[in-house]
Amino acid sequence: MTEPMQAPYEMTQGLAALKAILEARPASSSEWSEASNRFHFVDRLLRECLGWQNTYLEVEFPDGDGGRADYILGKSSGKAVLEVKREAVHFGDLPIGKPASVRKMSPLLKCSKNLEDAAKQVVGYCSLLGVPLAVVSNGPQMMVFQSSTSGYPPLEGECFFFNGFHDILEKFDVLWRLLSPEGVSENRALKEISQYRVPRMPPKASDFFVEPKKYRYRSVFQEEIQSLSSLLLEDLEDSKDLKPSFYRDCYVADEANSRHLLLSKKILAARYKRSSGNASTQSAFEMVSEGRRGKQPKIVDPSVLGAMTSRPIVVLGDVGVGKTSFFENLFYGLPDAQKNSTVFLHLNLGLRATMAENVKTFVLQIVPKVLREEFGVDINSSKFCEELYESELQDFDDSPAGMLKDIDKVEYTKARVVFLQGKMRDADAHLTASLSQIVKTTGKQIVVVIDNADQRSFDIQQEAFLIAQELAETGSVLVFVALRPSTYFDSKARGAMSGYKNKVLTISPPPADLVIQRRIAFALRVAEGKENHQTVNNIKLQLNSVVLFLKSTLRSVRSNREIQRFLGNITGGNTRAVVELVTSFFGSPNVDSEKIVRIETETGNYKVPLHEFTKHALLGDFAYFHPQSSQYACNVFDPSTPDPKEHFLSSILISYLAASSGERDADGFMFGELIISEMEKYGFRSAQTRSALRVLASKRLIETPHSHFREIVVPASEDPDKFHFRATSIGIYHSRYWIGTFQFLDAVSSDTPIFAEEARELVTKLAPSFQIDDRYRKVVAFIDYLEGCWHEMDYVPDYYDFPTILKNQRDSIVSVERAIRRH
Repeated sequence: MTEPMQAPYEMTQGLAALKAILEARPASSSEWSEASNRFHFVDRLLRECLGWQNTYLEVEFPDGDGGRADYILGKSSGKAVLEVKREAVHFGDLPIGKPASVRKMSPLLKCSKNLEDAAKQVVGYCSLLGVPLAVVSNGPQMMVFQSSTSGYPPLEGECFFFNGFHDILEKFDVLWRLLSPEGVSENRALKEISQYRVPRMPPKASDFFVEPKKYRYRSVFQEEIQSLSSLLLEDLEDSKDLKPSFYRDCYVADEANSRHLLLSKKILAARYKRSSGNASTQSAFEMVSEGRRGKQPKIVDPSVLGAMTSRPIVVLGDVGVGKTSFFENLFYGLPDAQKNSTVFLHLNLGLRATMAENVKTFVLQIVPKVLREEFGVDINSSKFCEELYESELQDFDDSPAGMLKDIDKVEYTKARVVFLQGKMRDADAHLTASLSQIVKTTGKQIVVVIDNADQRSFDIQQEAFLIAQELAETGSVLVFVALRPSTYFDSKARGAMSGYKNKVLTISPPPADLVIQRRIAFALRVAEGKENHQTVNNIKLQLNSVVLFLKSTLRSVRSNREIQRFLGNITGGNTRAVVELVTSFFGSPNVDSEKIVRIETETGNYKVPLHEFTKHALLGDFAYFHPQSSQYACNVFDPSTPDPKEHFLSSILISYLAASSGERDADGFMFGELIISEMEKYGFRSAQTRSALRVLASKRLIETPHSHFREIVVPASEDPDKFHFRATSIGIYHSRYWIGTFQFLDAVSSDTPIFAEEARELVTKLAPSFQIDDRYRKVVAFIDYLEGCWHEMDYVPDYYDFPTILKNQRDSIVSVERAIRRH
């Protein structure tokens, strides 16, 4: 990258030089009426006061059309043209304004024909030389303005105006900020002037829809397909009879998680590093190769676990990453002998604990029930309690109450019962003692999993951890508690976990395409009767259609790398999300299910194209795209201010975070202030970048180390400047692929304010139509408009090129063109 221009001294030294010049020749001196002295002052101002060296200056530079610009500030990079009126030209008595303030140009030009002529002259030079910043001066008076502005004639915009030597001296800090080598290099004048422009935000095409959030209803066929696919792809996981075969065939370990993700292996490896900190890594597992299933996590010999159970193992993973599947697979993957010697208590706080008064009440109720119903151990039976409290009962016999044994057998028995009831009444102690007793008398290993706490509130997650800690302290139970990384970080900083040194196990996302392939293949076997499932066996209606749909979808995911990339990245490693996306795709009102089944019936080899998946991901069950229509898509073209170049801010920001340039830490995170500073180089105001950071982080297109803005609420009063950010696979897929496709542009065009009137009218007219030719015309108009906005930007980064993205995704447009020609 080109080194930025820099003055050889500080602003204070430049100001001192200016004072010396004006002291030697006061502003009232008649000598300033001489044209040569005026020109000489400007030259000294540039070199002695503003820090311009010959390296960065061009003088009398030809414009290619017979003219010569007095100064080019920036030399070969050509960032500003300065025209100095050598004649004794005064710009006249101009309207009074605050010193060096931003002012409308029109009133100034109307008051001075000389100033208007000079402005037109310098605009001509800028146009021929491709320079965005124009400066005119007659010595004591100076005007700084943009030579080209999107949507505005250059002489109707705003400018900085210095009206005399006193203005230049009084507001030298402003002049330095604008016209020092650093100021010109960083486009400060362009940014500051643009802040004073307040154009109106145009309406979106969706503002004119009768029903902007119109819901599309499924046909009878789609409803049946939807219900059956939900049963086959989601509900089978909870079938007790199928669980062993389900996890045998469907579980995918996370070892190959970077296969299609648009993130580096280094970032994936450090995914939860900041949350887990220096916590010890759990060594109770080993990865064992199991043929086609690959390496699977296994519990090592229970005999070596005794020393590891004094603290719970905190299992960290984002929502939907597959923590529940990890636990279930851990148990069902055990050899039969080890499985028979393990008491596996899976306590699901997401499904079964919502009606309980609190987590503790739920645990105290459910554990005895599961022990009784699934393992034949009743910890509340008299026989179990007598064995459990044998030592205490001996002490009871030695107490005064025990003397009743030889005096009154009935009263003795009653007293003994009351004593045991008192022991059981302390439910916490009774449960932990019972678990230790089971291990002692049966030789079995007890594994307790407190799962899906991350679906509950922060307080409940903390309560779950404290219960796990209490159970683990018995020294006889292996306890897992599943939490979100953000909760763990927050609690370590200010909550219940701050006082404990934890063992941590992190769960990373498995390859999304492989997860869904195995699920569909298993669902096919169940639907075809190769895996016995009573509910499915009783269903005959449309089952054949579902089989055909499953086959076609499985074939598509297996063979189409673009679909694999889409599924793997747009769900951001959320296994639950990819299963829900594909499940809802079956029977979606925006997918022609009957056509897919019909073609599969006729050919037996139909492959569902990528655009069918992306259309469903964009619209869900709605007719038109809007911010709530999709769990997966974000309209990155939607600006927060009436500034056309802001259509590209989100994509530029994501691409910058995904690029190798810039100062970032070992985990790929970049400080917010640095991001804001980088975006300022391309004319984006800090408020615009702050807004983009908030939106993108809340939509998971970028992330902070601890999920601020998405899971940890950040008050609106707190700016994102002090947070660290990096791009996610969701954001990279948006900025690098999705935004250039027909389906994405078709969907978001109606949700984007368009600043060009002609394009806005055409898009608004065509937006409600579902006809493919209307949609094509709308997308072409939208693309032309966006490309026009891109080419009007004064500066663009080298790490993001919107026209190239459009070119790379051109096939999605061409396929629509072909479809229109065919029909």
